[in-house]
Amino acid sequence: MITVKNLYKELNDQVILSNINLTVEKGEIVAILGESGAGKSVLLQHLIGLHRPTRGTIEINTIDITKLSEKELLRLRKNMGYLFQEGALYDFMNVAENVAFPLEEHTNLSESEIDKMVKDILKLVDLEGVENKFPVQLSGGMKKRAALARAIVLNSKILFCDEPTSGLDPILSQDISDLIKSISRKFQCTTVITSHDIRNSFRIADRVIIIHEGRLAAAGTPAELKSLDNAFVKEFIN
Repeated sequence: MITVKNLYKELNDQVILSNINLTVEKGEIVAILGESGAGKSVLLQHLIGLHRPTRGTIEINTIDITKLSEKELLRLRKNMGYLFQEGALYDFMNVAENVAFPLEEHTNLSESEIDKMVKDILKLVDLEGVENKFPVQLSGGMKKRAALARAIVLNSKILFCDEPTSGLDPILSQDISDLIKSISRKFQCTTVITSHDIRNSFRIADRVIIIHEGRLAAAGTPAELKSLDNAFVKEFIN
């Protein structure tokens, strides 16, 4: 479970996030939507401890991560997967090496065990046969799939996805969204997604949170938000 209480973030006298309160239940898929500059990605980066709030708390499985040292955060992140907006694959590594990297860093598995896990996870994301390709040889959708494989290869129970459909055409956007949902259900991940992609977010999310100018404008199931009598929310989702 993820619990955010009274979260504020100020930077250079500018309020980036203001009084954010939200809860993500275990195994839930939550999409955070908002306009560009609304604070979605900054909020996500707070949840993984890449930013420290000006005030407020962020609890992950009852642990207040705002009080953890960097060493303690690194230990906690072993149970988290993070899908960066651009994939953030290492250009000097092929696909297999990229996906194997967390296993080599954080486990004592043998080379053969790592090879098997990499092949299994690549099959799961429909990337069989591309183990030896480098990121420059991959399409946008393939890069997202490879990055997702790396994010979950440690059997992460919390998955963070920052704009996972950014730069993809509508068909690929739907495919990646469906894959994230499928992976989340299979691994029973608690999944938080930031996105501009309203249509796909409403399709796959259990709940949707809308951020406007650094504040929580609305939260609820897709059906609840569609029926909400709120001028901004109606304009935003339509």
